[in-house]
Amino acid sequence: MKRKVFLSLFIICLIFTLIGCDIVNHEEEIKEVVNAYWSALSNKQYELAKTYCITYGDAYYAVEDYQILSSDDNVTINWTSYINWIEIIGDKATVDLDITLIMTVCLEDVCSTQTENLYNHLMYLIKNCGEWKLK
Repeated sequence: MKRKVFLSLFIICLIFTLIGCDIVNHEEEIKEVVNAYWSALSNKQYELAKTYCITYGDAYYAVEDYQILSSDDNVTINWTSYINWIEIIGDKATVDLDITLIMTVCLEDVCSTQTENLYNHLMYLIKNCGEWKLK
């Protein structure tokens, strides 16, 4: 009898542990996608940034806007993101992050730098064919 109770408790604990690991893995995958997206934008790798998005979603179209914004060779834009929290519900996720934008414009020998912080910016993801993609 004691053995059955112990075995039952062990199985229940194992199930909860495995469920917890799955959530942590999803969070890590989501962090990688979000950080890779902003890194690609900073490095002017716009086609790479689009690979982290669902086609024709908001984040996908935002890449095109950022590309136009930094199309001049005299303009450098660096994006840094800090993830505050992630909420996962099934195959959908919401990420709240703070973003620091540093834009440098150089004309001949004169450069000007502007920094802007965007707080509590929400990004949405969906699990598509086993991969997390920005919506």
